[in-house]
Amino acid sequence: EIAGLIELRWRVPSSKSPLHKSHRRQHMNAIQFLKQEHQTAKAAFEKVLQASPTKRGDLWEELTPELEAHEEIEDACLYEPLALEAGGKDAKLAEWREEHQSEVDEVEDLIGEIDELDPESDKWLSMVKKVHESLANHIQEEEGEIFPRISKVWNEARLAQAGKKMQEMKAEKGDAA
Repeated sequence: EIAGLIELRWRVPSSKSPLHKSHRRQHMNAIQFLKQEHQTAKAAFEKVLQASPTKRGDLWEELTPELEAHEEIEDACLYEPLALEAGGKDAKLAEWREEHQSEVDEVEDLIGEIDELDPESDKWLSMVKKVHESLANHIQEEEGEIFPRISKVWNEARLAQAGKKMQEMKAEKGDAA
């Protein structure tokens, strides 16, 4: 019986264990948090795109509020403060918030159009693929060009502070849903 308990303790990490999900989340900085969010969004898009025509509408309805929450968190915790703090340090970062918002507005317009269409139609699927492609390009730009620049402007403590705020905002949004 004791051997069984010992074996169970090794397989199921306690909430204080570094293997436990919530513990790992506490240590993510802003960039790590956003990269994880990007992976989650990519996986959710794949589910929508691979779902049967009768199921993809419901999956899309689950995904869109997540995309909106991601954008709000990203702007409030990262791009708004960066626009204020990066001014003399990195012109691209100082201007990125406006470019980012323009991309977000385009995607929001597409989402609005998608919401008016029948999820079982080819046009709906084509529009979702357009959003998917736009977001894939956006993620590539952020992770390839923007995030490395942020790491040069903000130190680890500032990145950790922003990451903590992002996690708190996400938890609040999750509680409200």
